[in-house]
Amino acid sequence: MTTESTTVLDLNQMIRRLLIACVIIQLTLLLADYVINYLDIFEERGMRRIFNIAREQSIPSWFSSIQAQLLGVTVLTIAMVQRGQIPRWRTIAWFAAGLFFLWVGIDDYAELHEKLGGAVNRMAEAGDNTQLTETLLANPSFNWHSFIAPIYALFCLGVLALAGPEFWRRGLWPWMLFGFGCWAVSQAIDFVEGMDVAEDIYDWAQATFGIERRYGVTHTAKLIEEMLEMFGTTLLWIGFLHYLAALLQQRSLRFVYHPTGRS
Repeated sequence: MTTESTTVLDLNQMIRRLLIACVIIQLTLLLADYVINYLDIFEERGMRRIFNIAREQSIPSWFSSIQAQLLGVTVLTIAMVQRGQIPRWRTIAWFAAGLFFLWVGIDDYAELHEKLGGAVNRMAEAGDNTQLTETLLANPSFNWHSFIAPIYALFCLGVLALAGPEFWRRGLWPWMLFGFGCWAVSQAIDFVEGMDVAEDIYDWAQATFGIERRYGVTHTAKLIEEMLEMFGTTLLWIGFLHYLAALLQQRSLRFVYHPTGRS
């Protein structure tokens, strides 16, 4: 005879604690970056790179990547929960949105868009100048803004069109608005960093605020960009978790296990 027990999960409390945990982790990473990199408490460059928010393949980059991938998993779960209850094309769209966020997480850690931009540069330097490469190189900033950024922007607009009305109806739109807003400002800063005028902006900031070291200006700009992207991902993740929780409200989940053999 088996007895059944019921475990009640307070999803609001879980999401609230997750948000607090993410914010604390990001503030800790910010403090670690300042102490270890800006104050130079380690002479070993490898040690500094571990906590350097401005560098890929570091602990902050890993955390940012994991966040984006968990966001993708959350959106894929939303697609599975709604499957059969919404039109087929909307289910496919939700799955596509989830895969997009998964890809963003992979790209964030593996530097895929930077590597593609570097490939275009090498093609041009090797003399493989086609109309396509000339168009991409005409971009005043980093090359990836010419062909990867527009694709990402289209996917983000697609997510807005797909989930925006539902978020608005449930009062969740601030999470999406400020999440994508942080992403947009982050990419705008990245675009400016790749332009020739960036050096003039750094000179102005260094002189205006009396910053002694040039590194204090360039690293701070990169740090702001990465922190905005990281926090934007947090806001989007929390927003989609709230939406998933609303879909799961009053639903029951029963675990069944049938042993294959008995001793």
